[in-house]
Amino acid sequence: MFIACHLFLGLILGLVIAERLDDRRFIGFAALGAVLPDLLDKPLGHLLLAGSLNSGRIVGHGLLFLGLLLLAGIVLERRRGSFALLAVAAGALSHQVLDAMWAMPVTWYFPLLGPYKPYEFTDYFGNAILAEVSSLSEWVFLAASAGIALAACRGFCSDFTGVGHMLTRMTVPLLGVLAVASLYAWAAGIPESILMAGAGPEDYLLLAVVGVVGIIGVIRYRNFLDSG
Repeated sequence: MFIACHLFLGLILGLVIAERLDDRRFIGFAALGAVLPDLLDKPLGHLLLAGSLNSGRIVGHGLLFLGLLLLAGIVLERRRGSFALLAVAAGALSHQVLDAMWAMPVTWYFPLLGPYKPYEFTDYFGNAILAEVSSLSEWVFLAASAGIALAACRGFCSDFTGVGHMLTRMTVPLLGVLAVASLYAWAAGIPESILMAGAGPEDYLLLAVVGVVGIIGVIRYRNFLDSG
């Protein structure tokens, strides 16, 4: 999945954690975790290791990385009473789930099944940016993410809180349309569409799931976002 989709699901997951612990900071921690695997692996694999691996799914996309995050999070929670790293780990787990990493067992279980597999990409970042901006789903997720982030920072950026609430209200029906369109594309077996560049059937199904989860999350935690 693309970056805005990961970010959006991380923000929804952060809302769940933040509401239960009554601390809005966990929204940011979970969102950070949701994009952290790509922030680590894309520069590492496609720039530093471009001549060998040239893969954007390596260290941050494996269970070893997730396990270390969880272990560090448990230690931090036990010693300092801070849930911050566990929220980051939860976001990282959502990233690996959306990327269906079980379909890449060598990477997901590394190093148990041997070394990473090398890949060949030409102008990876240029093509990735083009795919992002040409995918309608990314614009919907980006608007929804901006709405949640602005609404959640009430008290810190109060001038933009109203914009955040407006965006979240707008994106609920947009997410609904996206979910329905994605389900149709999945059921019809459409190979690629404006919804998501290079998408396959499983990608459309995941888009629909994220859309539905987003609608439920935004509606369920709207009062939390609106509170002072």
